[in-house]
Amino acid sequence: MIHGKERRMRRLLGADGRSLLIAVDHALTTGGAGGLSRMSDVLGAVVEGGADGVVVHRGSAAHSMPTQRGTAMIVHLSGNTRLSPGGELKTRVCDPESAVALGADAVSVHVTFGGGSQEDRAALADLAKVAADCDRLGLPLLVMTYAAGNYETEPQRAEAVIHAGRAVAELGADIVKTAHPGDEFIAELAASIEVPVVIAGGEAEGSWDAYVASAKDAIGQGVAGLCVGRRVFGSPDVAGAVARLRSVVHGEQAS
Repeated sequence: MIHGKERRMRRLLGADGRSLLIAVDHALTTGGAGGLSRMSDVLGAVVEGGADGVVVHRGSAAHSMPTQRGTAMIVHLSGNTRLSPGGELKTRVCDPESAVALGADAVSVHVTFGGGSQEDRAALADLAKVAADCDRLGLPLLVMTYAAGNYETEPQRAEAVIHAGRAVAELGADIVKTAHPGDEFIAELAASIEVPVVIAGGEAEGSWDAYVASAKDAIGQGVAGLCVGRRVFGSPDVAGAVARLRSVVHGEQAS
């Protein structure tokens, strides 16, 4: 018998085992800045561009996500705002059952390590509960993981990124999203985690062409895809940006 989680994972990953995910959950954190004031337009363009999945909060899932077949919907369960100190530390703002009721194909949570021993323990305990709920519901779980801190060297930072990714995979993540660990550590990241790893787009800094080249290199070294936000929804051509990144992830010719 095919389990529901397996069916839903096929909506997130292409036949090549790769995925292009577009994250627009920033609207809770930062408001409508950077192109998110017109969420329905952004999500329509993301679908038009051919993203494999989109990460949204429950409000956008209910009111702005197009009803269609091509792009999976991942409802984000974690949140905080930049209106509060420590906005990088998230709390639960939705539950898997509510996400399923909205038609979610998967859910995601955000875990930042290094916020403090009590905060880290609470985040791990909540992740374990969400993972158990997702197993019960047959729902894939994407975990966005970050390692806070000022690291003295690039190898130290990369080690923290890889450890954080491995930690959430051990607790039940079906897909892991991490920060880019640095070009020389990408292959180690991909080899160290036994579930698909997607790389965050990060701040929209530097040229678009340089980012595309970096993304292409990461895919070539074994990561399963990209999870990009600001570089896409801040673009003057959202659909075109998605189509370009899709061609990078899946090895297609961009139209």
